[in-house]
Amino acid sequence: MNSPERRRSDRHPVDLPGELFLSQGRTVPVRIKNVGELGALLQIQDLEEAVLEGERAVLDHPIAVDGVVQPEDRARTACKVVRVELDFEEEGISRELAVFFDGGIAPQGCTVEVSGGAGE
Repeated sequence: MNSPERRRSDRHPVDLPGELFLSQGRTVPVRIKNVGELGALLQIQDLEEAVLEGERAVLDHPIAVDGVVQPEDRARTACKVVRVELDFEEEGISRELAVFFDGGIAPQGCTVEVSGGAGE
């Protein structure tokens, strides 16, 4: 039996800086590893700030237009953290987060405004 495909849309590989805005005004710098219409994969070097699965967030990220990432055009999209994993590399330990752009609300205490979806 074939297992269903996890992703419902393409993600495009990038290596860009971003920012993840969390509840109570917390902010975490991230590296955006890939981004698509429905979500993104992020890498965090800061292991001190807790980011939990299921947590609401706002991601500052580049916009993808017709499948082409526009690094100079950015959006702030409400999302939900759907996966958190530790990544052990030669350069050190980091966390990888998968976020889903669900069109929901910004987290409680978040001071940035949501500007729209990834494919604006």
